[in-house]
Amino acid sequence: MTDLSTVSNIEASDISPEEQYYIRIANLLLRVAPTAVRVKFDQEFYPGGLKAVLNLNKFNILAHLKQKRVINQPQWDLLFPISGKPASDTFDLTLMICLIKNLTNIEVGDELPFSGNETDGADLTRIKYYRNKIMHSNDGIVSESTFKSWWDEISRVRLHSFSAT
Repeated sequence: MTDLSTVSNIEASDISPEEQYYIRIANLLLRVAPTAVRVKFDQEFYPGGLKAVLNLNKFNILAHLKQKRVINQPQWDLLFPISGKPASDTFDLTLMICLIKNLTNIEVGDELPFSGNETDGADLTRIKYYRNKIMHSNDGIVSESTFKSWWDEISRVRLHSFSAT
């Protein structure tokens, strides 16, 4: 197997501060946030009843989302496995937020909510918004000022409010 660092001649010390900021935000959104969102997801969709909820909404809501390519085939396969039951621990952040948005009364938007909005829907929207900003970045860098702004905004998310009670 080829060592990527030797191919690109990049050492860990060669990572710029802007790349470090990007990595820190990405880590927060891709490693920390899904755990908190999963707790909220499991509060909304009791794990023992998840299969029934998904089957109930398979043709009237979920198939439409698949047709519009909001849900892709690998995600569909997780929702409706050939054997066994669906489980939130196999769902990524995007799929969990999509299901919360489309199968509950929690309003999850596409635009960043105003900072005073501290509802669960606003917090989920913030996570979704910044996750999309990171995942659709072309350069993999974040300036210091942007990092501070994003970090402050993401830190306002009441992820602890999603924790199990």
